[in-house]
Amino acid sequence: MSDFKFAKHQDTFETQKRHYDRKVDIENKMGEIPRQYEGDIRRFKEYCTNTSQQIGTEALLDYLYISLTIQRIKKTTWERRLAAIRKYLSVMHSIEFKGEARVAYELSAMRKMYREDEYAHLIQVRGKSAIDKRELMDTLNKLPIRAKAICLVNLVTANRPNEMVRLKISDFDLKNRSVHVYLKKQKRWHTKRLTPEVIIAIEEYIHEYNLNSDDYFVGRVYKNERYESAVISEIGYCKALKRWTGGLTGYNFRKSQVVAMHTAGADLPTIAQQTGHKSLETLVQHYLTISETTLDKYL
Repeated sequence: MSDFKFAKHQDTFETQKRHYDRKVDIENKMGEIPRQYEGDIRRFKEYCTNTSQQIGTEALLDYLYISLTIQRIKKTTWERRLAAIRKYLSVMHSIEFKGEARVAYELSAMRKMYREDEYAHLIQVRGKSAIDKRELMDTLNKLPIRAKAICLVNLVTANRPNEMVRLKISDFDLKNRSVHVYLKKQKRWHTKRLTPEVIIAIEEYIHEYNLNSDDYFVGRVYKNERYESAVISEIGYCKALKRWTGGLTGYNFRKSQVVAMHTAGADLPTIAQQTGHKSLETLVQHYLTISETTLDKYL
């Protein structure tokens, strides 16, 4: 075989291998089950075992019906269970819902049941409360160096938990008072502003734990205060926030920042620029509800 033919054959082989590797990688990614689904999947499997049912669509419908009529779970929880189990059945049991007219029919009927008077209260969604930002800042400033820096960044940036755990030190531009945040929900990068007070807290944290640019901002710290650069779980992050603040979560911070900016006179586009909201309608509906204090003034 001539050198030219050999090279052409080699290129063809490499291309075929690349195509194969791509398909395998895509299949693996499509077959991944999100970690947040694990609890719902475990409970579904336990239900099937306890009721002596074979795992499948019939068991799914039975479980969701009991979840609504007996357990009376919230509509949001019901939808999450459906998404988790649907993914599990697809990946682990090769069960697809396309073409399953009866399944779609019953799921639609259950959704309609949530609008009946008996179950209407299960649709109600109560978001996290906003807290007076100045009072919250006073509380956070009393925390240890690491907890203080993380909480202050979460408050001022109004980041979601999945955005906080993925932040790296290299994402911060302290000189220009900004941080580059990957908005996982929207699949895009977004730049948010920082205050001088928050920058000082970040600098103290970096110095105290000798953090490098490639280290994760939150990371993991063991009981002996040994830091490890890692992406911790969102659940672990929320537990840490509650432990540091006496029960608050990142969404308390997020809503508090939105309300504080609105109260200070910021318009909706300005608030959305800091929080990363793509929809102003979502911002209004879920974050800018009129406070009880405001209502009380006019009663």
